[in-house]
Amino acid sequence: MKFILSFFPIVLFFLVYKIKELHFYEGEGLYSAIIAMTVATLIQIFISRFIDKKFEKSQVIGLLLLIIFGGVTIYVDNPAFIMWKVSVLYVLFALILIGSIWIGKKNLFSLILGKELKLPDKSWNQLIWIWGLGFIFIAIINAYYYVLPSIKANNDFFGDQDRFNLSGFDCSTSVKENLCLIAQQTEESWVNFKLFGTMGLTFILIIITIFFTYKHLKEHEVTK
Repeated sequence: MKFILSFFPIVLFFLVYKIKELHFYEGEGLYSAIIAMTVATLIQIFISRFIDKKFEKSQVIGLLLLIIFGGVTIYVDNPAFIMWKVSVLYVLFALILIGSIWIGKKNLFSLILGKELKLPDKSWNQLIWIWGLGFIFIAIINAYYYVLPSIKANNDFFGDQDRFNLSGFDCSTSVKENLCLIAQQTEESWVNFKLFGTMGLTFILIIITIFFTYKHLKEHEVTK
């Protein structure tokens, strides 16, 4: 349930962006997707609050970043800002995870999973580094392969003109059709990465964690 709930806003973002009938504003897929994801994140937070009797800090942080970067994206008509949100969020999570090694008596994984899984402190710290560096790796991929190319593509297209939303723009009506198509394709590629890329890389981290802890899980089962 929690796993499905955690990806609910991202999936809705993807669907609203891809399905024209779900656009709140004609031709503005990115804006509609941002608004839908914001509403979905609010729903996610309150469902988690109802189930766990507390607000999940990671969800609240994600909502604040979404409002900031999504709001700026809509205000200035530049998709690069909402793209930056992914990198900022993952770097922030990485810093929180790695920082927990030195802050407090136990790191975050030990506090969260310590009752179900018995690991030595060294192994808990190694697990933290795996996830922390994994999050940083996702942030770098997002920035290098999507944010920076998007900035360049949009700047090449707009030049010194006033900005406007390219998501629903008919590139065939522009004298810079090729540059317009490149900018749109970069945005669409990022939307795909936001769902399938981040989710796929997170699955890889989960698989690495399972292999890493397998021996300790078996030992824990035997001692029950």
